Amino acid sequence: MNFSIFLDIKTRSHPHELAVADHRLRLSWSELNHYCSQFAHFLKEHQLGANHRIAFLLPNRVEHVIAILGCMKAGVVGVPLNWRLAGEELRKIVSHCDASFLITTQSRSQEILAFKSPVSMLIVEDGAQHGSFWKTIEKYPTTFATVGCQSHDVANLLYTSGTTSTPKSAIHTHGMRLSIAATMADCFQLSSKDIALAVSPLFHTSGLSVFSNALMVGCPLILLEKWDLHAFVELIAKERITFMHLIGTLLIDIANAPEDIFQPLEGKRCMRFTWGGGHLINPEHFLAFEKRIGGVFSLGYARTEGGLAYNPIDVNLRNFENNGLPNKNSSELAVLHLRTHTHEPQGVIGEICFRGDGLSPGYWDGKYIRYMPLYDGGWHPTGDLGYIDKQQRLHFLGRDDSMIKSGGENVFPDEVAAVLLSIPQISDAVVLGIPNERMGATVAALVVRSDPSFGEKDIDTACRAALASYKIPRQIVFTDTLPKLGSGKIDLAQCKQYFPEKSNFVAS
Repeated sequence: MNFSIFLDIKTRSHPHELAVADHRLRLSWSELNHYCSQFAHFLKEHQLGANHRIAFLLPNRVEHVIAILGCMKAGVVGVPLNWRLAGEELRKIVSHCDASFLITTQSRSQEILAFKSPVSMLIVEDGAQHGSFWKTIEKYPTTFATVGCQSHDVANLLYTSGTTSTPKSAIHTHGMRLSIAATMADCFQLSSKDIALAVSPLFHTSGLSVFSNALMVGCPLILLEKWDLHAFVELIAKERITFMHLIGTLLIDIANAPEDIFQPLEGKRCMRFTWGGGHLINPEHFLAFEKRIGGVFSLGYARTEGGLAYNPIDVNLRNFENNGLPNKNSSELAVLHLRTHTHEPQGVIGEICFRGDGLSPGYWDGKYIRYMPLYDGGWHPTGDLGYIDKQQRLHFLGRDDSMIKSGGENVFPDEVAAVLLSIPQISDAVVLGIPNERMGATVAALVVRSDPSFGEKDIDTACRAALASYKIPRQIVFTDTLPKLGSGKIDLAQCKQYFPEKSNFVAS
C-alpha cells in the first residue's frame, strides 16, 4: 500500500482542516493534496518512477512535506538530505544519491553549483510560495491518482547520522512507514485530535516519524524550522501542541533554561507526551522538562534502519532507567549471544536484534540494494548491546564497537555515563575508550559540569561508590559543551580529540 493514501483519505473526510504549517505558510488537507498532486504530475511528465530519486536539501518547511508526499504519490523515491551538512560531507551524499532533481533553498543552491554536480535544482525561497519550485508546479492539474505500491516498494531513502562511520543510505519501504506509524499510534494513543510538532528535522528518522504519525492519524503537523528556545515555547503555546520528538541536547537546554522563559505556557499546556532517546541524560533533567513543558517524556530506543521500543506514556509506569518495551505491530526484539547468535537469558548482555515489518531490507548503494545479512530466524543485527529485564524492558548499553575492553574486562560506556550523570554537579557526559599499550584501552570521560569547583577527585570518589575499579574513568576532561553532529547526536570522533592517542594507565 502506498503510504500517501492517508493524505487522500483525510482530504476526502476533512478537506478544510489544518494539515501542515510553518512560520510562512499554512495549508489545509485539500490544499496540501492539491500541491502534492501538482508535484506528482511534474515527476510523471519527466518519466520518473520507482527507479528514480528526488533529493530534498531543505529545513523543516511546508515544501519539504509537499516534496515527500508528492514523490510517494508518483511512486518516486524521496531522499531527505541532512540540511546541516556542508562541504565535502554534503558533496559525497549528493553524488551518492544520484538524484534526478534536488529541491533546495537559494542559499544552498550556490553550494551545490560549486560541486559541479549535474543534478537539476528547484528552488524554494524564504517567502511563502516563492521560487522556481512553485513556478514549476503551478501549471499542472491539482488531482493525481496515487500510484499503487506493495509493502516492499521503496518509499524513501534516509541517510544514517554517521556517528561512527560514513552515513549509509537506509531503505524505507512503504510497508515499513506504515508499520512504524501504526506502532507509534498504538503505543502513544494518537488520534486526529492531536497536534504534532516536528522539532527534529525531516531528514532524521525521528522527524520523519512525526510526519508519518501525523499523516496516518490525520492530525495537524507544525514545523519548527530552526531551534530557538523562546520561539519553541511560544509555538507550543500558540498551536496547542500535544506531542513531539526531542533529542537529548535540546531537552538539556530546556531543563537548564531560566524559569521565566516558560511563562507563555502558563494555563496553556496541552502536551501529552514527548518521546526521545540518544545519549544518556541525568534523570533530573527529564523531570524538569516534564514540569516546564508538560506531559510525559517517553524514553526509548529507535534506529534509522527500524526497530524500536518505548516507555509507556503513563507517568506511573515510565522510568528513565530503561528504554521501554517493543511493540509487535512493528517488530519483535531479542538479545542474542555475540558469537553464537543464540538467545540470551533475561539480564544477560548481548546484541540487540529485531525482526518484523518495521525494518529496512538494507542499504541503497548506487544502482543496487545491499541487503543486510540476517542471523538464523530472520533476526536483524544492530551492533548495539543491551539486555532484557524480567519485565521485558530493553536496557540499551551502547554499540558493540564502542565497548571498552580494558585489561581483559568489558566496560560499557553507557553504564559508566549513567553513574556520572547521577552526580548533581554534572550536567552532561560521554564515556570513551582511549587506546593504551598495556591495558588495550582505558576509560575516559568528557564531562560538562554545573559546578566548576567539582573536580576529578570528586568524580573518582563518586564513581568508586557505584562502579568496579576497572570501570572508573582514568582520564577526565572538562568542557563547556559536548561536540555534536549535524543530527544533534554526540560526535564521538570529535570527543576523542580531547584525549591523547596513547595514555598512561594509572592503577587504582
